Order: sequence, then structure tokens, then C-alpha cells
Amino acid sequence: SSMLRPALAFLGRPLAASALAPATGSAGKRFVFGPPPSRPFVGVQAGRAAGWTSRLWKVVAGASAVRTMASACSNAKFKVGLCQTAVSTKKDESLANVRVAVESAVQKGAELVILGEMMSCPYATKFFREYGERLPKQGELPSEADAPTAKLLSDLAKEHNVWIVGGSVPELDGDKVYNTCCVFDTKGQIVARHRKVHLFDIDVAATDKRPAMKFKESDVLSAGESLTLVDFPWCRAGIGICYDVRFPEMALALRKRGAKFLIYPGAFNMTTGPAHWQVLSRGRANDTQCYVAMVSPSRSTDPKDYQAWGHTTLVNPWAEVVVEAEHEAGVWVVEVDPSEADRIREQVPTSYQKKEDLYVPYADDADEDAAVGERRKRARM
Repeated sequence: SSMLRPALAFLGRPLAASALAPATGSAGKRFVFGPPPSRPFVGVQAGRAAGWTSRLWKVVAGASAVRTMASACSNAKFKVGLCQTAVSTKKDESLANVRVAVESAVQKGAELVILGEMMSCPYATKFFREYGERLPKQGELPSEADAPTAKLLSDLAKEHNVWIVGGSVPELDGDKVYNTCCVFDTKGQIVARHRKVHLFDIDVAATDKRPAMKFKESDVLSAGESLTLVDFPWCRAGIGICYDVRFPEMALALRKRGAKFLIYPGAFNMTTGPAHWQVLSRGRANDTQCYVAMVSPSRSTDPKDYQAWGHTTLVNPWAEVVVEAEHEAGVWVVEVDPSEADRIREQVPTSYQKKEDLYVPYADDADEDAAVGERRKRARM
């Protein structure tokens, strides 16, 4: 219909609109925003190529893990495990905590497991390079020597036949360090990696209601330049890390490219956490009509350490909090129904109601044709 035409655009190419019945057998229709089903992939990223000014899409999945859109995104219900683990200055202790948490989630029925930001590295710039790992090239498995965290997650994914969103680790690449989240399929392969796009550089003064907080990730870290999407067997998901959640434009871009689940490993602190953690998770869910998971490390018992807010959270597409933890270590397993995103989007169809002549859409970074650009220019005068 004419109402759907503005939404069915993908970097200047027509998109596939597929009517797929969820696994429960209902006949609800859903629209898939992304490359046509004839172009198979598991993970894709939109990023800048050297010398290019526009965005491009590149396949990041190994050939053996390739799935078609139809088989990769069944829209079926699935169980997600949210793992809030303790982080130690001893990496082997942190990784032992990760192993216990993942295995606990699997025992509770999790098919997808999500970990917190920097779950094997203390959250301080002085540790990022020291705890950094060199991740394998596309199609290769991680090694214990170069990437012990990635190696553990790869082994756990393969051993338990589970998908894992591996929180984040400091990634060493040449002389640069990135805050990177790797996604592992059930064969233990890294099918996508997201480098944190927005670095956590803040300087918040103390008030009578909150402590001061100053942090500058850019002292050590480099920023990523890609949007990251992954096709899980059940739905497409967008990946961000912590501070990325503050940018609704990024979330809306992921949603326009077909995401029904937004996943943010994070580690808010005792200043920003109480004020913004739940507000942002619910806000992004409301903006995009997606499930939103924000998964944190647990709070350290040593007051000299970085004090993570914790409060690992899952929000549904109606912006209701499904799970919110406290600050201690723990594992929560909950069912996610991707078709709920479809129902909410049909009932409150904001994606099709945007007034593009009045403002530049947050979620469209494609090159405009001359006529559209001129019309928007006149509208802003």
C-alpha cells in the first residue's frame, strides 16, 4: 500500500515484504526490512569504507554459517539468558564467572545468552590495553594465546549449542584499542563484531543528589564506524555497547534495517545508572518498538573499583520492563516473542507516519535523490 512505500526502502534498493507465519502457527503478517531473501547472510554491518562517503553493507558471516532470510528469522519465540557477572583484576577469575553464568543460563533453557560490557576486564582506561585481545580474522576460531575471552565464549557456544552475545572486550588491532562485542553462533564462530561507536567521555559535576563522574574512554579507545545487525534464528537484532544506547538515531537506523531486538552490553555507574539506565532502555524500546536488553557486570564489592550500576534489564516492545535485576551477580532467563514487535508496530504504526518533509528522518542515512533533498530543504526554510 502507499502507506508502506516510504518504509520499504533500503539504501536506494527495494526491499522484500515477506508474509511469514510465526512458529506458533498464527497467520500474522510481518514485513522484513533488509536485503531480499535471495541474498543469504547471518550477520551484516553497515559501515564506512575507506574513501567512500556513503554507507555500504558487507557480509560478515562465514560461509558455513550462512542462512537465508527465511530460515534465519523464523519469528518464533525463544529464551534469552541475561548474565550479570562479577569482574576481577584476575582475568581467569572473571572468565570462571562467565563460564558458570553461561552454563547456568543454558541449564535454564536459554537459546541466546548475553553478557555484560567488559566482563573480563576491570572498567578503567588503565586496564584496557593490558587486558586487550587480538580477535581472529573472519572464518577463523579464536586462540587461547591471543584471545582467551573469545576462546572461552567460542567453546561454550559450540559445547552447548547456544548463541552468545559476548558482552565486550578490549580489542587490539594494530596500535588501536576498541571496545568490541563479538557474537558467536552455535558452531563457535564469530559471525559479527560491533566496535563501540560512541565513546564514553563525560564530566558530570557532583550535586547534593549525585556523586561526580568523570571518564574519558577516548584516552585509550578508538571509536567504531559501523552499525551492526545479526540475523539470529528467531529475528534480526541490532548490537550496541553502553553509551551507544543514548543515541536514538542509531537505534532507529537499526530498527529501519529490520531489527526487532536491540542488545546493549553496558556498565553504567552510580551517577548515570540511577538516573538514566531504565529511562534509556524503555525509551529505545518505545522509539523502535523493539525488545531491548541492557546487560551489565555486577557491582564490585571493593569501593575502590569502578562501581557498576548493575540492574540488567529486558524491556518489551510496549516499553514495559520484563526483567530488572539488582546489582549482585545473577542469571535471568526469559522468553522473547518477536511477533510482539509486529503487533505493536501494527497497532501504533509510527514507522509509517513520519513527516519526512518536515524533518530529516533519524533512521535514514542513505543518499537522497535531488528532488527529495530539495523538498526537505524547502520544508526547513
